[in-house]
Amino acid sequence: MEAEGDGMKRTITTLFSKREERGRDLARRAAAAALALTLLWTGAVGVAASAAEPAPAAPAVLEDENGLGGFQLMTEELAAEDPLAARYETVTPDAAGRITLTPEQFTAALENQSIDWDEENCLRWLFDWLFGWLFPKKETPAYSGWRTEGGKTYYYDPSTHERVTGLQTIDNKIYYFDPYGVRQDDVTFGIDVSRYQQNVNWKKVKDAGASFVIIRIGYRGYESGALVLDSMFESHFAGAKDAGLKTGVYIFSQAINEDEAREEAFACAYVLNGRSLDYPVYFDSEYGNASHTGRADNLTKEERTACAVAFCEELKKYGYEPGVYASTSWFRNHLELSALQGYRLWNAHYGISEPAMDCDMWQGSCTGKLSGVSSSGVDLNISYMG
Repeated sequence: MEAEGDGMKRTITTLFSKREERGRDLARRAAAAALALTLLWTGAVGVAASAAEPAPAAPAVLEDENGLGGFQLMTEELAAEDPLAARYETVTPDAAGRITLTPEQFTAALENQSIDWDEENCLRWLFDWLFGWLFPKKETPAYSGWRTEGGKTYYYDPSTHERVTGLQTIDNKIYYFDPYGVRQDDVTFGIDVSRYQQNVNWKKVKDAGASFVIIRIGYRGYESGALVLDSMFESHFAGAKDAGLKTGVYIFSQAINEDEAREEAFACAYVLNGRSLDYPVYFDSEYGNASHTGRADNLTKEERTACAVAFCEELKKYGYEPGVYASTSWFRNHLELSALQGYRLWNAHYGISEPAMDCDMWQGSCTGKLSGVSSSGVDLNISYMG
């Protein structure tokens, strides 16, 4: 009996030991399950939190297969599609620096309002022609050159003996004269350049009074639509920086839709590659050629404005300040000016003594003469951005 009792005790002890082991195993499994549920819950909460509060977007990544952001290097065929070609390759100044326009060029200039022939000036000319003999002008001394009167400085044109106004270059210096011909000294001058200005002496440009330069980075061909890198961009950019000039850039657009405008913005940002600019990247909007047969020349005002806005918004993604360049007439008749108020406006209008519209920069002349620039004439600008 004792032997049987001892066996029974061992059996019971074994059963309890197995039950305890099974209990510990269940406890371990329960703990593991609880841990798994906790981890799953934490992950779900994290995902939900991420969905509710997205992390700040990373800067746009610039990726391109050809290494130029969509730009192509210039060829003879692509050079023929340059919207600036007609201006520089068909206009030659005479010995006195005067430029004679063909009827087609004159018409194009009037349409772009690059030269001033507004209603007021036309009426004044007509009145003088019809009735000027009734009001003979008083004889005045024939002044020539610099003259100070009443503490104000003027410059009298040696050929007309009239006071000059607006943006002028005199003896390789840039000056601005208000509508009354008074020289203004607190002015920020600059020029803009492209492949048509070569062998630029940037030190002389700075000595002439320029403090900034807007450099063309490229253009879109007005027929094929190919994006072309300006062959002088890198040289101009490096030279201007070395001379201590502030810089900005522009692209001559021929985009026909918003996707192409965004493509132009990407190409600019890619080539700039994070380089610091002092002035905006401008979307240059105008006719592709004098005959108005460019691929973008027949866009509606709404379509062209949408392209400008798409360019500007895309450019901001890459950390650059956008702007839009156009003549006064173009801003008023071919763009929705109200849609562009959030961007820097660069206005071209020649033959007047002050801007004809609110703008951040005014291109007031295309016939500047500076010894540091070898071309038929250089664009002169005033910045109101400092």
